[in-house]
Amino acid sequence: MRWTLFTAQGPTPLSEAPSTLPQPGVDAEQPFLWLDTDLDEELSWLPAVEAITGLRIDELHVEDLGNPLHPSHHDRGEGYSRLILRTLSNRPLFDEAHRLSIKTRPSYFLVFDRLLVTHRARDSRTFQSAEHYLTQVREHQTGLTGRALPAAEQFLQFKKLPSSPEELATQLISNLVDRFLAFRVELSDRLERWQRDLLSPRKRFEDWNALLAARAELNKLESMAEDHHDALRDWSEDLEKRQSPSRAVLVNLADTQEHVKRLIKLADRLGANTEAAVQLHFSATAHKTNEIVTVLTMLSAVFMPLTLITGLFGMNFSNMPWLAEPWGFMACMGLMGLSTIASVVLIWHIRRQQHLKK
Repeated sequence: MRWTLFTAQGPTPLSEAPSTLPQPGVDAEQPFLWLDTDLDEELSWLPAVEAITGLRIDELHVEDLGNPLHPSHHDRGEGYSRLILRTLSNRPLFDEAHRLSIKTRPSYFLVFDRLLVTHRARDSRTFQSAEHYLTQVREHQTGLTGRALPAAEQFLQFKKLPSSPEELATQLISNLVDRFLAFRVELSDRLERWQRDLLSPRKRFEDWNALLAARAELNKLESMAEDHHDALRDWSEDLEKRQSPSRAVLVNLADTQEHVKRLIKLADRLGANTEAAVQLHFSATAHKTNEIVTVLTMLSAVFMPLTLITGLFGMNFSNMPWLAEPWGFMACMGLMGLSTIASVVLIWHIRRQQHLKK
């Protein structure tokens, strides 16, 4: 458990759990606490939170906090808000068999008055970046480093430290959502490679299992993004009903919801492109098959008169025209030659007429 006190002077780490919530001061920025916990710690922090807030966490919400498969969702408790978001894990997007596998895990947020509790995976890059940034802020404020904080190194979305639990929560959530958008380049490149292989006439496509898995994963990603959007919308509406959130919170929430919409559109677009590539592959295969059948049909049309002539002169009758004549063989060969030329000319004329119509 990591306790951090936010005041107008900056963040201050606490070595142990405080006994009470920070009291409001005269400054415009009210102090608040942030308790950051790992999923490995289970729920050992619940008694301390209930003790300093004087509130009891609902039993159903406690069960949700222990459910690693819970979808993104928002709910309101007595004196707090509970928000669950499915976040991206640190595993590679593609396994050794080039199969797309989007692994997610839950991140829990309990937002109280002057207290934010986060319960997340230990190796979460978002929270590690937040802790690194806060460490830099503390070192900068205490004069341990004379280097100014570059804007590129700032983890938080705002140019100042958060002034409320809601503001800190929106900043963390915004970065969690942006991690989904960060892998769109890698995913798009892989799908484009599959599309080129599907449409390549020189290469036989063999990654059907990986492609079908990618289609299923993209459908799951779109459903998860819709759950994100619903949870954030419900939380935003709850904030506006219970209190008057700061403009920074509303702006960042609206920006995060816009990013979620972009994620939904991204998953839908990539899924549609994959489906279109599959359909184009089958269309190209059908077209190639039709071309082969057309060639075979033309060859059959050329050899059908020849087969007819040889069949006629191969019949076992005693008296047949041209059999006893010395020029009979040459006449038969000439007839076969004329029929071949006529067939080729007829086929060429039909193909030319079809080309002119196009």
